[in-house]
Amino acid sequence: MSLARYASDRGDADRGLRLLRRAGATGQHDLVVLLERFQPAPRPGLGRNHPCWCGSGHKYKVCHLNREQLPLAERAAWLYQKAGADLLEGPFGPLLMETAQARARYWDSPDALGRALEDGLACDAVLFEGGAFADFLAVRGSLLPEDERLLAGQWLLVQRSVHEVVAVRRGEGMTLRDVRTGDVHQVRERAGSRQVKAGELYCARVVPAGDTMQIFGGIEPVSIGERDDLIALLDDDPDPVELVAFLSRRFAPPVLQNTEGESLVMCDATLRVGDPAALTEALDDAYDRGDGEPDGALVWFEHVITHGMQRIRAHIELSGDELHVHANSEARFERVLATIRALDPSLTVLRETRQPAADVRAVQRLAARSSATPATFLDPAADPGIAAALDEMARKYEAAWLDEPIPALAGHTPRECANDPTRRPDLIRLLDSFPQDTGRPGTMSPARLRAALGLN
Repeated sequence: MSLARYASDRGDADRGLRLLRRAGATGQHDLVVLLERFQPAPRPGLGRNHPCWCGSGHKYKVCHLNREQLPLAERAAWLYQKAGADLLEGPFGPLLMETAQARARYWDSPDALGRALEDGLACDAVLFEGGAFADFLAVRGSLLPEDERLLAGQWLLVQRSVHEVVAVRRGEGMTLRDVRTGDVHQVRERAGSRQVKAGELYCARVVPAGDTMQIFGGIEPVSIGERDDLIALLDDDPDPVELVAFLSRRFAPPVLQNTEGESLVMCDATLRVGDPAALTEALDDAYDRGDGEPDGALVWFEHVITHGMQRIRAHIELSGDELHVHANSEARFERVLATIRALDPSLTVLRETRQPAADVRAVQRLAARSSATPATFLDPAADPGIAAALDEMARKYEAAWLDEPIPALAGHTPRECANDPTRRPDLIRLLDSFPQDTGRPGTMSPARLRAALGLN
């Protein structure tokens, strides 16, 4: 088995396969699969007893038969896999496990760690940012064919970067521009070229491979809002765990916030009231009275205006001598409780709950624990009145959005970016990332936004 590994490093697939057969390796063994993939085929149309194509004067069977060599562009993937062989079992194994855990952090499945180890990014980051490739070259580089050893040395000089897709040749490759250096590369990438679009940003390591440029370790999509932070991280020479943790944030469940940007926490409290009549009068002065409930309960709201619309901050209900308070963030909840306690210091807390709902998974867990019957919602598209109200709300939000600082635009407003030729491409990318307008009431329309910004 060790001799087969040496043969693989030397580029001798035939010898490696013979040794593996003698060792009893099955056809599913990783090294067998690898060497069969890179086993050179005989020259077509050339018989064993024909003169060798190289001009040596010898017959093909004693010269180059079974000694053919694939072009370097084809062997580059073999070189990459040689470096990654047995990475988990070697001295870099603990670092690879830690990096894979960072990759799998948001993957909610039993096989998440296994998927992360097979994903490619964790292994690539340990090879290059973690130093495993340099170690491989120092220890086993003398076994490599000369052209592969020189290529490996070139790979060590290449930095991972953020690239913009300039053009795509489906199933063949793509043209990438390094955002940091401005260098343009014609990349051979058959699988990846079927998934990308011009204008998108990706983090990748683009390396020479014979007469081509190729990508190993995968390509990671980068949003406009993360681009500058990622470039700053790459400039600081991150370790594998830092890098993979950053690039894996895209798998985190969407963060849910209220209209004031506070993390959602479903807060409820029930309090005993000493003097309901006195508290009713005090609440009338402090909050907005709503319509009474059918059971005679009294209702108040705390309101806030965001994006030109009045919204409910907290809900207060008095039924007999019990006061119920609900808010969707701890900041709102604490503020209302403090106000109510000041109005009636004799209040006593009967029950209080705070249930985090800051991401989609937390909301799903809350729903799973709830025994209440799911509410039935009216389809807005089926009611012209509701549809018109939602559309009016969406248009008001769009109008406000044009002049709001947007994190993805480095804190600039869309209107500022539209008027600045150096920032306009980022604005266009951001709008291109929006879901297409399906005509559903209440949804933002990228087409309307482009028209309002003069980008048509």
